[in-house]
Amino acid sequence: MFPMVKVRTIHVKGGSQVQCIEASWDSGQWVAIICSRGMVGCGAFDVKLMEEHEQVIAVARGSVGRHLVSGEDLLGARICGVTKLARQLGVEEGMTGREAVELLSGGGHPKDHGGAT
Repeated sequence: MFPMVKVRTIHVKGGSQVQCIEASWDSGQWVAIICSRGMVGCGAFDVKLMEEHEQVIAVARGSVGRHLVSGEDLLGARICGVTKLARQLGVEEGMTGREAVELLSGGGHPKDHGGAT
């Protein structure tokens, strides 16, 4: 497999646009969605390290046989790790990646848009 990186725009509620980065190579992959206020990423990103660097990040993890490869995978996955600054913006473990992206895009709390929390 030839190493590949794709960058594309995803539109979210409220008219915001975010950038999705998908990277893959022979033995692995990672995916992240970059928002105006922070980032939602797959389990390749270390919440503890990002916390030390005062970053706004939420992380979701795939499972054996169900890796997070695309932005759509990440949007549908459940958040399992959050930095303090992301938590201050309303991001919580258990919400979907889509809900976290909406919050980090400046779209307000997902409850305000009919989403679950």
